[in-house]
Amino acid sequence: MHDRILEKKKRLDAHRPLPASKTRKIQRQMEIEYIYNSNAIEGNTLKLRETQLVLEEGVTIRGKSLREHLEVRNHPKAIEYIESLTHRNLRAEDILILHRVVMKGIEDDAGKFRITEVRIAGADFIPPPAHEVRYIVAELIDWHNRNPDELRPIELASILHHKFASIHPFRDGNGRVARLLMNLTLTRSGYPMTVVLNVDRKKYYDALKKADQGNPGTFVDFVAAAVERSLDLYLRAIEPTESRDKLLTLAEASKGSPYSQEYLSLLSRKRRIAAVKIGRKWMMTRRALEQYLKTLKS
Repeated sequence: MHDRILEKKKRLDAHRPLPASKTRKIQRQMEIEYIYNSNAIEGNTLKLRETQLVLEEGVTIRGKSLREHLEVRNHPKAIEYIESLTHRNLRAEDILILHRVVMKGIEDDAGKFRITEVRIAGADFIPPPAHEVRYIVAELIDWHNRNPDELRPIELASILHHKFASIHPFRDGNGRVARLLMNLTLTRSGYPMTVVLNVDRKKYYDALKKADQGNPGTFVDFVAAAVERSLDLYLRAIEPTESRDKLLTLAEASKGSPYSQEYLSLLSRKRRIAAVKIGRKWMMTRRALEQYLKTLKS
């Protein structure tokens, strides 16, 4: 998967500066998708189309709470703030500002570190005491800026997300801020906005739990799969396509191939083959299948 990501990143970089005429639509789609999924993971019940209407038309969705609307409306400014940080080191003040933007009108303590003790549902550990939060966050920022372990961008972004979430520096909004910080690290290195899909919520939390238990590799792989999905979507929007680049269902891709639909599903879930998740369905191209078969022969 790492080799595939590097190859796709190289292809994307070859198109820089990315043509606005081709990327404007995909960037907007990714932003809406990001906002919908990041909020849905935390329990927001607005659907994708409803999220789009709130963002683009400013409408109020009947039967949905004020909080749910604010969670959507606050996010574009948070994404803008992340984009403003790509050319300088991260600071503690940036994290407080980011939280204040995300939770504006939702929490009275928006932009302030928690002052009480907390527990994370389903976690096997207790986050650090409130009086230590400020200092531990400062250490995390210093570690991120220096990257003393010389982690590659996806590794650095993944571990920053996990470490931040485990500190749980705010009473609420930690997951949203963690995913924004993850994207800050990725976009600094030229990766497109990366979305953690709500349909993968259980896998996401399971991977975080494994990281809590000392196995961060599973979470790094999870994030890497999300990064590859974003690269695929951008490349499809920019590069000219051939018939073998058409997205197929796994049932369609299995026809004329040595593999059944079920085996292609297994390869997709294990990220052995370049497949893209659209909604709840895995899709792939003939090109991806050909490339996988080629790796088996080499």
